[in-house]
Order: sequence, then structure tokens, then C-alpha cells
Amino acid sequence: MSDDYGSYIETCSTPDFLKDPDSTEDFAFNWVAELDGDSITSSSFTLPDGLTQVSVANTSSVAQIFVSGGASGNTYRITNRIISSGGRTLDKTIRIYVRDR
Repeated sequence: MSDDYGSYIETCSTPDFLKDPDSTEDFAFNWVAELDGDSITSSSFTLPDGLTQVSVANTSSVAQIFVSGGASGNTYRITNRIISSGGRTLDKTIRIYVRDR
């Protein structure tokens, strides 16, 4: 396990997504259920060393990040933190396993 946030080799649990180390891919964080009618006013992402944030965007209920990089054989965690118009601060984390496809 590395000291970087979220970068680790994992063999036990199933990742949420697969990614090729040479691809740039988007990952969407859907907040509809958690917001319960509220809306996103700001969104930020935490990525480990090894992944690169290419761009981000959000609507009132979905935050999206485009990511490149990663070393084949590693699983990475990306956390999205949102603040809602009602004052909620919420975090959601996904796991991405990187492998050559």
C-alpha cells in the first residue's frame, strides 16, 4: 500500500470501474438520491498520485471528472466532495482498477 491518498494494490474487493492506463475516461458521481431535491453548488475531487485530473463539470445533481494515467495493476480511489445549496457537505468515493485492455 502506498502513502498516496487512494493508490493501492487490491485483490479482495471488486472495483467500481476499470480503466486502461493509456486512456482518458470520465467518471460520473450521481447525487440525486443523497440530495433529495437539493442541488450542487460546488464540487471538488481528491485524486491520488498517479492519476491526473483532465477536466471537471457538474450539473445540479451530477459531478463528472475526466481522468488520465494510472499504473496497470493498481486500484485508485477518487473522492468527490460536494456542497449543496441547502448547506450539506457530502463525500462519495469510487474505486478504479487500472489494467491494460
